[in-house]
Amino acid sequence: MSFVGVCLMLFGVLLGVLALGALYTGFATSGLALAAGVATTIAAFYVPAAWWAMSAGRSLSALVRTRGRDAERLMEAVGHLRMLFGFARAVIIVQALVIAAAGGILVWCTFAMDKGGKCWDAFG
Repeated sequence: MSFVGVCLMLFGVLLGVLALGALYTGFATSGLALAAGVATTIAAFYVPAAWWAMSAGRSLSALVRTRGRDAERLMEAVGHLRMLFGFARAVIIVQALVIAAAGGILVWCTFAMDKGGKCWDAFG
C-alpha cells in the first residue's frame, strides 16, 4: 500500500509540474490552457490520496513488526483507509456530476444544432 501511495505522489507531482510548465512556457493555448488547469487540479488531489495510502501502509507494516500494540496499529491503519476511501467517494461523486453535466451540455448542443441554431445562443 505504501508503494501505491508513493506512485500516486510521484504521478501527481509529475502531472502538476508538466501542467504548470506548459502554462508557464505558453505551450497551453486557449483550449489547452483549460486542460492544463484541470491537470493541475487533479495533481493537487493526488497528494492527500497518496499521503493517506502511504500512512495506511506504514501503519499496517508496523502492525506486522510489533507485538502488544496490534489493536492500536490496526485502528490507526483503518482510520487512514477510512479517510482515503471517503476522499475517493467524494471524487467519484464529483466526477459523476461533471460527466452528467458534460453529457447534458452535449445533448443540449445536439438539439440546438438540429433546430438550426448555435449551441451557445440560449446562454447569451
